[in-house]
Amino acid sequence: MALIWNGIDRVCCGFRPCCQCFNPFIKACGCGNRDVFYNFDGSVNVEPLVSHFKPTNSIARHNLIKGMKLDKDVLKKGLSAVEQIAAVIQFAHKKGYSARAVGTGCSWSKLTTVRDILIDVTSLDQILDARPQNSVSSIYHIEVQAGMILKDFFREIDRRYGMALPASPMYTKQTVGGIVSTSSHGTGQDNQSLSNCIVEIHMVIAKGIQVKIRLPRKEGDVDEDFESVKCKIEAAKYGDPPIEICSTDIFRAAAVGLGSLGIIYSVTFDCIAAYNVKETRRNIEIKWPSKKQSKKFKIPSELKELTSDPSKYVTILVNPYPAESGEKHGKVVLKSAYFLGERSDEMSTKLCKCQFGYTECQCYQCCTYHPDCRCTLCETDFCANCLQANTNCCPSWVPTFADWGLNQATRVQDHPDIDRWYKIFGGYGNDKKIRFRQSAYFIPLCNLDQALADIVKLMTEHMAYRVYTLIPIIVRMVKADDLYLSPAYRGRCDGTVVDNYAVVDVSFLLGAYGIDEFHKKLEDYLVTQYKARTHWGKNLFLNLDTIGQLYPDLDKWKRVYLLLNSDGTFDNEFTRMVGFETFRSAEGCRTNVHVCHSSCPEHATQLVTISGQTEVQHQITASANAHQETTVTTEVHDDHERVKIASSKIIYAKVNNSKVISSQPKRSKDLPRNKHHESRKHYDHHHDHHDHHHDHHDHHHDHHDHHHDHHHDHHYQR
Repeated sequence: MALIWNGIDRVCCGFRPCCQCFNPFIKACGCGNRDVFYNFDGSVNVEPLVSHFKPTNSIARHNLIKGMKLDKDVLKKGLSAVEQIAAVIQFAHKKGYSARAVGTGCSWSKLTTVRDILIDVTSLDQILDARPQNSVSSIYHIEVQAGMILKDFFREIDRRYGMALPASPMYTKQTVGGIVSTSSHGTGQDNQSLSNCIVEIHMVIAKGIQVKIRLPRKEGDVDEDFESVKCKIEAAKYGDPPIEICSTDIFRAAAVGLGSLGIIYSVTFDCIAAYNVKETRRNIEIKWPSKKQSKKFKIPSELKELTSDPSKYVTILVNPYPAESGEKHGKVVLKSAYFLGERSDEMSTKLCKCQFGYTECQCYQCCTYHPDCRCTLCETDFCANCLQANTNCCPSWVPTFADWGLNQATRVQDHPDIDRWYKIFGGYGNDKKIRFRQSAYFIPLCNLDQALADIVKLMTEHMAYRVYTLIPIIVRMVKADDLYLSPAYRGRCDGTVVDNYAVVDVSFLLGAYGIDEFHKKLEDYLVTQYKARTHWGKNLFLNLDTIGQLYPDLDKWKRVYLLLNSDGTFDNEFTRMVGFETFRSAEGCRTNVHVCHSSCPEHATQLVTISGQTEVQHQITASANAHQETTVTTEVHDDHERVKIASSKIIYAKVNNSKVISSQPKRSKDLPRNKHHESRKHYDHHHDHHDHHHDHHDHHHDHHDHHHDHHHDHHYQR
């Protein structure tokens, strides 16, 4: 049986990258009886070694994971959904396991790839609370569990409370926790990402501790600084009620936490009154300069006027392959279209709602009977696979097939479409069955003309090598914000400030050749030329050096990351890929201890973390001249620590009640030679003159050291 399953698995693995019509069968035949999670297009899979855990809203009265042993009193009382998550994280902390949350798998950047425990939150899909914020109930704070699907959340807050959010992503099958963690966005120069629509986050952080992080918005709120929050969290323990944190600093880090700060249980949105949107669609040809012309590529002024209006919702779709104009012979253009939305008090004109999965529609061939409807019956992986295969045989047809993709996406209408906000915004790509891979780049809006021209040139150049896409480039606008790791963060490392960004999506069907390689090349180019930031949930190849060049407040996010993820429970393949794990190794292996000396021996105590795992209490005893200050650097060697001090005085360090070790600044015996010969050699060379000056002094201390070492060894053995 095992051989049969392995054979099927190999067959399916071969089909995954090139035959999209087989993707629906991956879960059934992929890995036999193993519990494997696949993202929505099957290109990323997660195989947790310990558990694929699914918390529920029902009370749990059993051990949640094999090997877990909860107290009888706890089992008798039962665990709520958030307590289940906290218990699993506490278990992971004790065992040294890693854990991550996952929703519907709408990410390509390995955010959910984890070694040990995968926490599937999709069953946590309830609205928990709704509180009016003014006398006329035009604003609500609505708390929702992180696993609720975004389109279901939109529909429910509209139906129950008549509420809405200012904007919506084009794809609304993501979970609420997912869109917050990655700073998903809609379009409009006056609209920020959805992470800016939340006012509170309820999370489970390292060691199973619960926290509620909110902005100081109410009268009388005190904005807590980082140190006060740190004291709260360090004093907390598993089982305590949620810690209330009212801090702008912590919130700006947690609002785009990338799943690396903890498991989000619920978020509270700041909702506004629901509204209708009137949408108009138009085809447009954008002039493309020929090689003979010296003119630069420019987006037409009519489009720029529309995008500059903060009350408009504008989305631009561009066929990236220049072709002859259909209106004027000999003119080379980029065939494009735009969607223009604006709020309206008019009633809905929709005739069919089946693109949202509704059952009210009775016309199974609604594309025939109602040509103004955006139904997606023919938009399937099978159709896309056939199209991709035909294009592989006839690469000269790429611009033509790309036009077909543009027409399928736009479905230009003779009259405006009016409907509820989420049905208009989310209808573009909501229930499409076509799998694709996408990367999105946040570019300062002032650079859009030249950046779009460079992208088109790069894609046209690689079409000659049969690297092409049949999906149009999508351009949207988003307002800048103050969240530390938001791709739309207003601050730049060069000190400039950006008010608005253009977000450029470049997508490929799954059967296309060289997707990752092209996205990597495009990312490198846009980062170099425009300091563009890649969307965290899309195809991404950033490293820590590049992230540091793009996000000026990375250090502020880093310290919150080290505080909330203090034991490394939420580290995974993504944190290793982008280099966040080096934060912990740098903090754990090198800790500065400030020692104040006086005429009498004093004790300085500090709690530090070694390699992000073990808490060690350092008891440092020092005697020196009065009012002298010294910085001590601790370094990890094997399973113990030694203390090195930039002074001629002697310091003793006691680690985990183990043997007391004496240390001096320049003595090579203090550091193991096989590991630190080179560093010791450099240190000794640097201090040659200092050593010569203190020869007599050191000779005196040699005898003193020998006496103290013998004394402490004898004391330890006794």
